[in-house]
Amino acid sequence: MDVKFVAFESLGVRSQALFIQLKNANIFIDPSAALAPRRFGLPPHIYEVEKLLDIFNTIENYLRDSDIVIHTHYHYDHHDPGRFLDIDLYRGKIVYLKDPQNYINISQKIRASRFIKMLKNKAEDILIADGRKESSQYFSISFSTPLPHGESDKLGYVVSVCIEEKDDTLLFTSDIEGGPLDIHRNLLSFCKPRIAVIDGPPTYLVGYRYSDKSLKSSISFILKFLELEPLEVLVLDHHLCRDLNYFEGISEVIDKARSLNKEVKTAAEAIGLKPLLLEAMRRELYREKPENGLNKLKSRYRFSELKELDQIFGED
Repeated sequence: MDVKFVAFESLGVRSQALFIQLKNANIFIDPSAALAPRRFGLPPHIYEVEKLLDIFNTIENYLRDSDIVIHTHYHYDHHDPGRFLDIDLYRGKIVYLKDPQNYINISQKIRASRFIKMLKNKAEDILIADGRKESSQYFSISFSTPLPHGESDKLGYVVSVCIEEKDDTLLFTSDIEGGPLDIHRNLLSFCKPRIAVIDGPPTYLVGYRYSDKSLKSSISFILKFLELEPLEVLVLDHHLCRDLNYFEGISEVIDKARSLNKEVKTAAEAIGLKPLLLEAMRRELYREKPENGLNKLKSRYRFSELKELDQIFGED
């Protein structure tokens, strides 16, 4: 199992795009990316837009080589309805989607309907992921039942993914925001991974849209997760890496991992790079070069009419 961290916050954009190369299949989870429409009262900086457009080129290349594509939910940093990606790249793929009718909020239900219409004449098959398990002679894919996107279901539900190949296993949690709820702890028995990709708690929202109680509960969940065997590497990223001081919020996790001789890394660190937290650096970027990137972004938008900002970026 060869894991490619394609796009994450530590790589400069809002995303959790993960490509898994197996011996007999290539799987792409959540091939998309987005930017915060506003952060610190500022629109995306030109550097963020350039990084986003560059990453979409990379996503397209991996999507072209994929046999199976998985979308864990319908936020725009996890699925792209033809804004920047060529939908024709889904031609001949097997696509697993979060259930578009059940355990889903209104905005995502609308997006899901639109996306499925785009895929219908292109994908080889479109399958509901929720609670499903698929097995072949060479590998298996298991999907969790729907899990709340964070400390409530206000932002909808997601499915987590467990991929097994011989003696190697990977867990991808999708957007559980660190796992603050009791239902998120079902993942402790859902998958026994060697490598786990967990979106860490949104520490940048603590005291605003994420409670201290949820942060403590999330840290407790991640600490328990570290005790799992045969876990070797825990990749914490996504919401966590929207905070320049993310490591302070997970100091207990880092200490415990060290005591257990296990690794905790961002996606960037997992591939030997220094984290590039462009969203969290937005104020500093504007001080260095006061230029927003909206015009450049609009010039690459595939639709003839520019829709509302939440259709360009993401809202989670």
